[in-house]
Amino acid sequence: MKKLILLLAAAYGTVPAIAQESRHNYHADSLLSRWVIDVNLLGGGASQTFTSANTNANYPNSLNTNTGQLKYRNGYSFGGDAQLGFFFGKKRHFGIGAGIMYMQQNGDAILNNYHTEYQATDGAGNIYRQVVTGDDVREQVISTNINVPLVLKYKNRFSKHWGFTADAGALFNLQMKNAYTTYANFDYGAIYKFVQNADGGTTSVYDNAPVASSNDWFITKGEFLKNNPNGNYQAYVDAKRALGYNVGDGVNPGTRTGNTSYTTGSVGFILQPSFAYYLSDNVALNFGVYYMFQPFKNNAQSGYRLTDGMGTYSSSMNNVTASVNQQYGINLGVRFLFGKKQAPLVITSADRFAPTQCGLCDGSIMLHGLTPNQPVTVDYSLNGAQPTEYTATVQPDGAVKIANLCAGNYTGVTAKIKRKKAATADIMIAAPVMTISNISPVNPTVKGTCDGSATFNGLYAGKNVTVNFNRDGAAQPAFAGVVSANNSVNLTGLCEGTYTNIVATIGSCTANGKDFTLTAPTPVEAPKPLPETDATTTITRTRNGENISAPILFDFDKSTIHKNSYAELNEAAREMKKDKKSTITIDAYTDKIGTKEYNQALSVRRAEAVKDYLTKKGINPHRLKIKGFGEKYPVAPNNTAEGRAEDRRATMEIKK
Repeated sequence: MKKLILLLAAAYGTVPAIAQESRHNYHADSLLSRWVIDVNLLGGGASQTFTSANTNANYPNSLNTNTGQLKYRNGYSFGGDAQLGFFFGKKRHFGIGAGIMYMQQNGDAILNNYHTEYQATDGAGNIYRQVVTGDDVREQVISTNINVPLVLKYKNRFSKHWGFTADAGALFNLQMKNAYTTYANFDYGAIYKFVQNADGGTTSVYDNAPVASSNDWFITKGEFLKNNPNGNYQAYVDAKRALGYNVGDGVNPGTRTGNTSYTTGSVGFILQPSFAYYLSDNVALNFGVYYMFQPFKNNAQSGYRLTDGMGTYSSSMNNVTASVNQQYGINLGVRFLFGKKQAPLVITSADRFAPTQCGLCDGSIMLHGLTPNQPVTVDYSLNGAQPTEYTATVQPDGAVKIANLCAGNYTGVTAKIKRKKAATADIMIAAPVMTISNISPVNPTVKGTCDGSATFNGLYAGKNVTVNFNRDGAAQPAFAGVVSANNSVNLTGLCEGTYTNIVATIGSCTANGKDFTLTAPTPVEAPKPLPETDATTTITRTRNGENISAPILFDFDKSTIHKNSYAELNEAAREMKKDKKSTITIDAYTDKIGTKEYNQALSVRRAEAVKDYLTKKGINPHRLKIKGFGEKYPVAPNNTAEGRAEDRRATMEIKK
């Protein structure tokens, strides 16, 4: 029985995996009827442990007595029960039940090595020593047992077709009746002892010595065969029995069958674990095991003797004072569920709505398919944490909206209306991505001064923001501020350099910005005004036989010709008009303040300014060629204002 229960427990752990059915496509116990009728057929093994009364005193002057020990062998049982059950609670897993049970137990009651010797009187009034031996006193016993079970019931339906059920409780016995058929046979012998009377006659007396005197008269099988090894003992005892002596060999009882009942009922125990296979929500088949334990008490028959003469017999069950009855085996049954069922609560679908911004908790979940206009409680976990449950009233269309939700993973979403529950799959709400739409940098005003700035656009207005960044590969102190109404934040006090690893953080939201570079111009001194005499000075030089003009000067970062150079340009125009075939090459330069690229472009603009001036003086532009050299070929050191002023120039070479 222990192995059967362990096997059932192991199987209970594996059947849910074998079933492999969704928990959402069947009606759980909470939706099934509370009332059930169980009808079970039971069959298996049986055992009884007997306690018998000591009967030695019931045999007068007994000697050498061994009334044996009563054993039960070859037991089996079968029967059935019917119960009415009621399940309670929200989940309806537990209930109570009561009914009627009938069991029949079959087996052999065996009494081995029975032997007794006691004082008896024969039909003629003679006292003698009765010797009774039974080597195999066996009764086939059919016990009928009627009980009222009062049990605690359990059921758990874990898939559409499979479930588990168990009954455990008390058995109140109404009847325990034993019908027997005996297969006993006995050897009866007699020992007579005679003593001489005063008048010369003899009188029989009881020989109470453990070993009878050899002078006694033995009518026993052992004594006969000792003296007559080849004699016919049966013929001998038949002759003696015809004379009225109580002797015989292999004598069967005159009546082989009878009935006896235990006089005191009992309270026992029953356990019935089973698997349930649901044919529908109203009918399930049960198959499992059972175990019954029942103790009984009985009043042994007064003056009980197994046999007290040839052909007499009293069942060994009449001498039982207590019996422990155990039955175990296979249980096959059917369960009928009747009465009102609960309509299931179902969430047909779930819609999710993300927050409007990253970091905001204005998202929501809409559950559909619930009972309209009913109070509902919704439980869920957000990223593994259990928030306060949400309560509301279901809308007329069967929907309920769970508002003010943050982004995250919502698990265990369960709606409860009264005692009904419905669950839906996990729901993920994703937050919108926060971005920096663009960055507008402003260079420092001059090299070495940290008055640059950068405006980050596209953030959330009114929110506290932290901006982390690196300059030239080194981490800088984080900027903290508040995003303005136009969704931007302005970082000021920035130095020249390359800005990378830009991350803006608002709450739990982050956004990455593109790298940018700030460049500052080199600080310069204001140029000194040229002497007025320079305006009327014309310097003409010769290079390879060609005329070269004096420098045409410009102010700092300007392409406007200095007025002091007009005389030189006017002279060049007169020379060009005199010689119609001559050409002019205009070369322009800058000082070294600023980038090379910028200075190159500035030198070209200065050459073009000279060309434009001569064109306005009537010179054909096709006779004018320009070149810009930027900061190349300085004519004076650039570490002084005077030297830099000389390099802000253009020269003209007239070719004949």
